[in-house]
Parts: sequence; C-alpha cells; structure tokens
Amino acid sequence: QPSNNNNNNKIQTVSKTDLSPVTVADFAVQATVLKHLRTAFPNDSFIAEESSQALKDDSQLAERVQIAVNSCNNENNKDGDCIEMVQNSIDLGKEYESWDEKTGRPSRVWVLDPIDGTKGFLRGQQEGGQYCIALALLEDGIPTIGVLACPNLPQSPPEYVWTHDDNNDEKGCIFVASKGCGCYQLSLEDDGSAKRIYCTPNSMSMASKNKDGAIENTEDTNNTSQRRRQPQYGRFCIGVERGFGDALGQCIGTAKVLHGSLTTDGEIRDAQRLDSQAKYGILARAGAEYYARFPKPGYVEWIWDQAAGYVVLTEAGGQMTDTDGDAIDFSLGAQLSPKVKGVLGSNGGDFHEALLQAFGQQEKERKKKEGGS
Repeated sequence: QPSNNNNNNKIQTVSKTDLSPVTVADFAVQATVLKHLRTAFPNDSFIAEESSQALKDDSQLAERVQIAVNSCNNENNKDGDCIEMVQNSIDLGKEYESWDEKTGRPSRVWVLDPIDGTKGFLRGQQEGGQYCIALALLEDGIPTIGVLACPNLPQSPPEYVWTHDDNNDEKGCIFVASKGCGCYQLSLEDDGSAKRIYCTPNSMSMASKNKDGAIENTEDTNNTSQRRRQPQYGRFCIGVERGFGDALGQCIGTAKVLHGSLTTDGEIRDAQRLDSQAKYGILARAGAEYYARFPKPGYVEWIWDQAAGYVVLTEAGGQMTDTDGDAIDFSLGAQLSPKVKGVLGSNGGDFHEALLQAFGQQEKERKKKEGGS
C-alpha cells in the first residue's frame, strides 16, 4: 500500500503503450496470486493484465519486484523466488495468448487485475485514492467467483475515503461473491467477520427481499430509503478519469435525463467518483444505484476490468449489461466484444430499465446536437 506521507515518488512506475502507469505492486501482486493459484489449481488457466517484459528490460525494477514478492512468502519458502521464477509467475497471466482452435479454451480460467485503479493507488489514502485487487473465476466463459480486495475502502458505509488512524480496525474490506451463493463483505483482518450484503431494494430487483422474504438493505437505513427506491433519485458511483470513462459526456447526459437536471457547474447531482472496481462493491452494499462506463470510441474493454465486479454486483441482486441491455459475454477471450460501447450497472429491476432508457434518450439528444441521425 502507498505510504501515508503523500510522497508518491517512492512508488516506482513504468508506462505501458497506452501511457497508463504500472507499479512494482502490479507486478508483485500478479506474481504472488498466480503462483498460488497455479499451485492450488494446476489444471486451470489464466488471463491477467501484466507481462514480465518490463522486468526483463529493467534489472532494477525486476529486483524491486522480487523483493516485494519474497516479502509475502511463507516460512515454507525461506529462500524466496529468484527473478526468473517471479517473471514466470507473472507470465502465467498471458497463457491465453497461446490458446488456439487446436488446443481449445480451458474450461476454468482465472481473471486477474493485480492493481485495478493504479492511479488511485498512486494518489494514496490521504487523497482518497481507491484501488483493489480484482480476481474472478470463469467456468466455461461464465463468471462464477468474484473477489474485490479494497484496502482503502472503509468497512462502514457511507464513508468512501479513508481518513482515520491507520490502526483503526475498520480499515479496508474484501467483497467475495460466488454464483448462486450471494455476496459478502469481509474485514481485511482474519477475524472471521463476514456479512451478506445486498443492493438497494426496489420493486423489481432481486435485492428486494432476502431468503426470508424481508427487505434487505445494508447501507441506506435512514428515512430516505423509500426515496432511494425511486429511479429518479438513484445515486451514481462512477470513475474519476472523465476523459476515459465518459469520453463523450454520455454519463453526464444519462444522469441529466434521470435526475432532471445537473448542478449549476454541470456536475451530476448525486454522484461519488472512485477509482477501480471498488465501485461495484459500493453498489453491492447499497451505497449507490448506478454505474456507467463509456470509454472513448474504438476502445475494447478488457475482461479483467469487469469480471470480478460482475459477480459481486449480480450476486448482491444487481444487474450489468451493455448499453443495448444485452448481457456481457465474458467467453470471447481477454477482451469483450468490440460491439460493447459501454457498460451499465445498477441495483437491477426498474432502476436498470430507467438507466437504459435514459441512456437511449441522451444518445438521441447527443447525436442530434452533433448533427447525426
């Protein structure tokens, strides 16, 4: 985790071809997680974001990653991993590049974004940066397990930025979800605490009732709960990088349709901006009702940016689709279909219908303004 002193110069970064930053932590987390998964599940395969090429090109970076990896080793590996072993563990995440029609796609594939929200990681906790380790399991192309480990996200809603003392027990949380088994929030501490969480209830969503038929809502417990169950009052939880996640202003436009207006400075009336898939955890525990991501035209989404969040959200009773209302297909490889022009998430039911309709209306208005059809 970044230092508390706000001196991010201590965090070594390199830039990928799309100019996005990569840190020692990205490489170290990928090496550590994939090594343990390969040991536990030797027949499974992997899709992960990073490759070891930068380490091969930079011996100093490679040494720092090796030190970080070995700091996490248990007592059974006192000698630690050599640099070559670390690089091989990282490159397990590129196994998908060797899949072909002859060998076929493995039935079980782990999908990892080692540090989702690297810019939030670099901003650090004093600046409210959010990031997570995002891990999902695909079985025959269907996401069945989702894990979001969010070190900077407070356990107790409605806080979104960590501002308390480092020793506070409520620092950080993990969202764990399994297909058909629900979604849970856990502490980063191994204290056995886990609570099942649900999206904001509404008349049509899966989250409206628990197994006993009672309304469930973990976060919205005050007298605004009835108001929150109306789509026009839904809260947005969206990305910080507007130039990437809302390149054409489609999110702003959709929110304007839903809420009826924007603020005087052109902002969404009720929105929290966060880095990473931690946003899906916020929706899953009823801290917001809407998520929208509209990358710049031509960008094709990588599945590690959505797969874990998909399981967390849907197992909490929410819904994720593309902008046409179609289900997201995670079976195509490392990327989603180029036809996916945006991703919409919500607490489901009539809220999702309202979100889709609002998007469609703003698209008509946007294209009319641009002189399109």
